[in-house]
Amino acid sequence: MEKQQLIEIGNRLRQKRKELKLTREEFAELADLSVGFYGQLEVGTSQMSIDTLVKISKSMHVSMEYIVFGEELPESDASAVINMLNHCTPTELKLAEKVLKLFLMKS
Repeated sequence: MEKQQLIEIGNRLRQKRKELKLTREEFAELADLSVGFYGQLEVGTSQMSIDTLVKISKSMHVSMEYIVFGEELPESDASAVINMLNHCTPTELKLAEKVLKLFLMKS
């Protein structure tokens, strides 16, 4: 990753941390990171692992895409699917739930 990208990521981290009204120390503790390492991330002198990216994303309540690219993915509009489900019979709803679980690979 280029130095400028690391600096931009650090700037986004700092901005979001300040929006949360947290010190570096408070946020590092919240994200289970060392204060020194988190400080290096904010100034763009270190890169983070995927595990660290996930910790920071969850702690800040922002997407990983925002941290890395500075963009939030648009929220999907599920209204068409909800509208279809609203017109299903109870039997059709059970079948739709099974199909959706298979599609999303969840039990």
